[in-house]
Amino acid sequence: MTSQDPAGRGTRARATLMALFLANTLSWGDRALLGVVVDPIKHDLLLSDTQMSLLNGAIFIAFNLVAGVAISHWVDRGNRKFILLIGVAIWSIATAFIGAASGFASLATALVLVGVGEATVFPVALSMIGDLRAPAERPRAVAMFQAGTFVGLVGGSILAGVLAAAHGWRWMFVMCGAGGLVLMMGMLFAVRDPARRTDGLSLDATADDDARGAIRRVLATPGFVPLSLGIGFLGTVGAVLGAWGPAFLQRSHHVPLAEVGAVIGPAVGISGIAGTVIGGVLATLLVRRRDSERAGLLVPLVATPLATPFLALFVFAPTLAGAMTATAMMTFLISLGVAPCFALGSDIVSHRVRALASTLMLFAFGLIGSAMAPFVVGFVSDALAPTYGIESLRYGLATMIVTPVAATLLLLLAYRRLADLAPCVRDPATAAVIH
Repeated sequence: MTSQDPAGRGTRARATLMALFLANTLSWGDRALLGVVVDPIKHDLLLSDTQMSLLNGAIFIAFNLVAGVAISHWVDRGNRKFILLIGVAIWSIATAFIGAASGFASLATALVLVGVGEATVFPVALSMIGDLRAPAERPRAVAMFQAGTFVGLVGGSILAGVLAAAHGWRWMFVMCGAGGLVLMMGMLFAVRDPARRTDGLSLDATADDDARGAIRRVLATPGFVPLSLGIGFLGTVGAVLGAWGPAFLQRSHHVPLAEVGAVIGPAVGISGIAGTVIGGVLATLLVRRRDSERAGLLVPLVATPLATPFLALFVFAPTLAGAMTATAMMTFLISLGVAPCFALGSDIVSHRVRALASTLMLFAFGLIGSAMAPFVVGFVSDALAPTYGIESLRYGLATMIVTPVAATLLLLLAYRRLADLAPCVRDPATAAVIH
């Protein structure tokens, strides 16, 4: 493939996109494992909700994000296939070693290595998608990649519940880690690192080999900071569902461990996949029709605030059916906006820092959504436990009800700051594909 054939119409290009989807699926599937077995691990290793929230949130995310920033600079310059394969190997081996954890320290060490390995997936994928698809097609391509998030959450949740009930949580982690190594071997033959392309909207095409200078350049892009912060608050719902949803269903709705994945998985997975794909398609249509990348933001600006009442219903619904219906609706509405936001963020910067920009967005997504939000829920749950007992987790989850509103306000600010951007650039060589 050359820069004159960036649309990625060949068999190897399609295989590469599929491999990226599977890597994302595996990554999020492995992340879902710990959330399903929070209570068994907590009891076996004598840990608190606050410690579990640190393990499943702040500690994992901190190393994942810091490593991601360093890795993204490498991705923008190095062999992306090699970087991805190394990442899959590291996190799969570390996932297996979670099964040998004997306490907080050993469990944290394994999760740190999982976080470092998984930090390769997103920057590699967003960088490659930018080379395999033309600008107007990227929201849809990113949506297909992001759909792996919900496939992974569903598959991981169901698999974790079944395997943990049958073999115990330790062997569950060992078996899932071995599965990742099998996928890595398949990716060795399927993935191709495409030629880097330069078309599309680029506010700054100046090369900058200094990492800190590149970060400053990306952060100075109009609208990038509020867009990234908006993505962060957009991520709180999914992160909290993954970290605390299974425990909430077990404690407040008395769902057995073996069944919790099957209960929450379809509600999150089906609606999440549908929302992600539909959001990408809608954003692509809006970008084409208005000839402007920022038009894709109209999707989350409309959908995200509508998720607020469903989040409240999930927390306070008296029945399991009501909680799962609310889960499906809020997940669908939130997921509509994820792909358009990430696609826009990687389009408004130079192709030379595309992986870095996507990682900085993921940094906000992870810091606010995956680290801070689960920690707040766990901390509030522990604080209220003497008064409310097992129902304290319900009130910890209630602290998240305001996050869709915060996300909407930040995305609106980004939309306004992007008002002066030029229309998206079309590559004549890919016009037939785009139109």
